[in-house]
Amino acid sequence: MMLVCAGAVAIAPPAQASTPMYIGAVGDVAPLANSINAPLGTHAYAHFQEKVPSGRMITVEADGSWANVAGASVGSALYDNIVRWARTLKSRPGRTMLAYHHEPEASSDGNLGGPSNFIAAWRRVVTIFRAEGVQNVVFTWQMTAWSFRTSPSDPRYAAKWYPGDAYVDNIGADAYNWYTCGHGKGRWTELKTLVDPVLAFARAHGKPASLPEFASFADSRRAQWLRNAHQYLVANRSVLSAAFYFQQFPTNSANSDCRWKLTTSAEFDAYHDIARDSAYFTT
Repeated sequence: MMLVCAGAVAIAPPAQASTPMYIGAVGDVAPLANSINAPLGTHAYAHFQEKVPSGRMITVEADGSWANVAGASVGSALYDNIVRWARTLKSRPGRTMLAYHHEPEASSDGNLGGPSNFIAAWRRVVTIFRAEGVQNVVFTWQMTAWSFRTSPSDPRYAAKWYPGDAYVDNIGADAYNWYTCGHGKGRWTELKTLVDPVLAFARAHGKPASLPEFASFADSRRAQWLRNAHQYLVANRSVLSAAFYFQQFPTNSANSDCRWKLTTSAEFDAYHDIARDSAYFTT
């Protein structure tokens, strides 16, 4: 996570996030909801050529490079698919959080392009949606939490990938307590440490923030980690608008040793307490 501001960014008044904030999960949502005996919102993933899934939040990608998306022309298959998505979401009741190509700075595929290509692609998607008159989509920029705290000289530094205030409604970050797995270096990390720099960026830009993915490596301390996360989310409800626990197996071979899924009764109880805290959370 990097502390934020690209250049001298004027500090805007904190944006007030929706109250209560959305709480949910990625992956095995229904089994988790059953285990904690509480409803959960869904964060789904899909491609533009696919059917638009249901969900409180959807992250979508497109085949090919970011330059291809940025150059999507009227009448092309890609353009038509983006329009189809826009019209489908427009027809749905309520608001849907939508992210285009999550964690672009962490992409291992150099063929996608660089920051300027990603930004152009993001803006093209938003522009097409707006041309269709979509007003119930919250464009959620989904980065890694690490990108907000790494050095400004790092190519992954979040500000380098920011599409701009005019094209982003919500600052999203995927926050993981790796501990000893994947990218972890043996440090047990609380959600506060992971997310504080994200909230600093959001506040600097006058935007609400969200956690499209968050999770902790399996450990005897994970239930307490969730209870601490509960307190942190409530304490920052003025800016945080949504949080989705990553309830699935790793999707990246480099992180194959990571065990994110909640499995114990203590962990289920801790997440139940968040989901059932109706004064602050909803689905």
